[in-house]
Amino acid sequence: MKKTKLFGLFSIALAMSATSGLAQAVQNSCSKKPFNPASGNYSQLVEALQRATNTGVPVTITGDFTISKPITIVVRKDLTVNASGATFTSATGLDGDMFSIDAVKSASDQCRYSNKRNANVSWKGGYFEFSKSDNSAVVPIQSLVPSSRQGVQKTGDALSIRGAWTNGPQRIDNALVDGVLMRGTLGSDKVFSDAGGDSGVFMSSVKRGEVRNSEFYGIRDAGIYVSANGQNANMRSEYHLINNTIKRAYDGISSKRGADGIVMRGNEIVDTAVGLSIKQNLPGRLASNITIENNEINRSVRGILLENTRNSKVNGNTIINLGGKVAGSESALGGDGKYRGVTFENLGGTLNQMRNNNFSADGSTSQRRNKTVIALSKQGNAPISMTGNTYNRYIDIRSANE
Repeated sequence: MKKTKLFGLFSIALAMSATSGLAQAVQNSCSKKPFNPASGNYSQLVEALQRATNTGVPVTITGDFTISKPITIVVRKDLTVNASGATFTSATGLDGDMFSIDAVKSASDQCRYSNKRNANVSWKGGYFEFSKSDNSAVVPIQSLVPSSRQGVQKTGDALSIRGAWTNGPQRIDNALVDGVLMRGTLGSDKVFSDAGGDSGVFMSSVKRGEVRNSEFYGIRDAGIYVSANGQNANMRSEYHLINNTIKRAYDGISSKRGADGIVMRGNEIVDTAVGLSIKQNLPGRLASNITIENNEINRSVRGILLENTRNSKVNGNTIINLGGKVAGSESALGGDGKYRGVTFENLGGTLNQMRNNNFSADGSTSQRRNKTVIALSKQGNAPISMTGNTYNRYIDIRSANE
């Protein structure tokens, strides 16, 4: 899932002029105030958002909008958006992110604060429906992408926030997404492979990011995907992912490339191949100080997956119906025929915990009782403090070195 986009000033101007016809005014004015765009007016929507970050003045968006082309907003000053009264629907065949809020080399220098402080981004509310978007070229299990929905772009998220370009510097200190509702499918009978687009919310290279109180249904990749960036993850980020509901996705919440200080707390995850994960870190990089606590994960092949981490705490989680149907299938999608509650791969550090978690396998049918269900799978010799965990009688193996 490659999510990095590289822009120069010239290419941004061209891209925006192609989508909105307003690129000159947007690029050159640091004083024109934002406005609530007329419902359905795509060009005004682009203009209002760009003016908001050019000036640092908050913008409210209401009405219904069809996103016919990917929208890129260049971050300059703070961007504060209240879209609680807005609906955004992707056009059929949209190839790329619905919204990209990006720090862009040279272009982000325009209209910047005189003291050169970084921007903050806050997006509150909004309904995003992208069931008709093309899938990106890098969604998991490409073989499941129908030719009619195969996109060319390597990213196709509903809302992306990128705090830096290439190797930086980082230009966004804090990014917050609060109270959004996102659907990649319409209908509770649909599974992740039926979804349009890619992930729901993507964040990269911000110094601190938070996604909270949001809902995601039918997501082709991850409901929430966050990442460090840069060579050797030198643009590290801290992310708090709190009180979200994610159902029928490939990944529930995933952090990649070695971001530190990840907190996943109070989330409800249902029907996913992977529930909560830290994975695909850069070679030799261990993500540090991970906290995964008080989440409920229902029907997942791999409930919690931690690859290449150290000093990780997995406490107070409820992982239920292991071995149950995922994505409409009785097969362990991506699990090598097994279902796992918690997996530690290449664990480091001395302050690791797995405490007070509840593991429950689905024993409702003979087929499910015959599946292999492992509560804890681990690799490596790093110590783990394990107390207070409970297991129902259908858990086959409480702890395994694999």
